[in-house]
Amino acid sequence: MKCLICKHGETQQGFTTVTLEKNGSTIVFKHVPAHVCDNCGEQYVDSHISSELLKKGQEIVKNGVEVDIREYKSAA
Repeated sequence: MKCLICKHGETQQGFTTVTLEKNGSTIVFKHVPAHVCDNCGEQYVDSHISSELLKKGQEIVKNGVEVDIREYKSAA
């Protein structure tokens, strides 16, 4: 797809790191599948992956964790 930010690049399958912060907790997911612009590097995560990350993040925060860094693993 054409990059929405730079308007020049095309996105390619790749990976990114997603950081979530809530109520003083910081959760980092590494190696998350994403579409990455070959021109500016902007990253786009699919909606089903975003939903999955938010759900996992809420569970982690609910358990009282302040800082968590983990490798992304799909629920599928």
